[in-house]
Amino acid sequence: MRLLHASLRDIDLNDYKNRSAKESDCSVFVKDTVRVVVNGQTAIVYITGLDDPELSRMAEVLPRIHYAKSTRTNGLVTTSRIFGYAPRNELRGHPCRAATFAADQPHEHATVAGGAVVVARHYRREFPELSDRHDSLAKEHVRDEYRIAETMFTSGIVNHNNPLRYHFDSGNFRGVCSAMLGIKHKVRGGFLCVPELDLMFEISDRSLLLFDGQALVHGVTPIEKLAEDSHRFTVVYYSLQQMWNCDAITDEIARLRAQRTNVETKRAKKDVVQN
Repeated sequence: MRLLHASLRDIDLNDYKNRSAKESDCSVFVKDTVRVVVNGQTAIVYITGLDDPELSRMAEVLPRIHYAKSTRTNGLVTTSRIFGYAPRNELRGHPCRAATFAADQPHEHATVAGGAVVVARHYRREFPELSDRHDSLAKEHVRDEYRIAETMFTSGIVNHNNPLRYHFDSGNFRGVCSAMLGIKHKVRGGFLCVPELDLMFEISDRSLLLFDGQALVHGVTPIEKLAEDSHRFTVVYYSLQQMWNCDAITDEIARLRAQRTNVETKRAKKDVVQN
């Protein structure tokens, strides 16, 4: 694996955050497998040409997934699907739970989630100390039932042809890596630019990028389709810190029922007083 030494540039993050990425933002284009070293520490590992049956199965199912369109807070419309596990959302009355994708398309969900094993294997090899810390945090704070395939990851997202604007990842365990698999076919562009390091990664077909997306701002350059069946999928695996608050599924359901009963009781008492 080639070593690539990089330095953090002194940039004004306000010039990048929430704007579209451009290829001219980063002058060094990375197409091969590299280990990026910053101040003597590995910051990013980019691996190309992964050959694994699990990834071949994933490439087959990704086009069949029922994606949802949503509008981010910065106004960008994206097409994606969440997998793995989701934290409690008391405002919406949702307990900690499996993503709806698991019930809607169980085979496709299992295939995408199964890629976590492949990703974790590379993570442990390339970042042994950091992945050990990540593993320990997951085992200490997250119940087994909310971790994907007994890895350190709790959740993930599949992005379909999304030229994401510059952003920091949020809500993940702090100081660890997230992992991004690239599945790409007849597409130009869709590169990942990390302006603080002046590096732009190709995100080629069957590639893996390991880095701390909470520490480095990053964005995706425009995607140009070259054929009718063109696509750029990225499958991102991460660990949500909110999953630390999750109880056993049976306790989550009991908690939700108790809250609903309490709300209905208060409502009934209010109606009696008003009448």
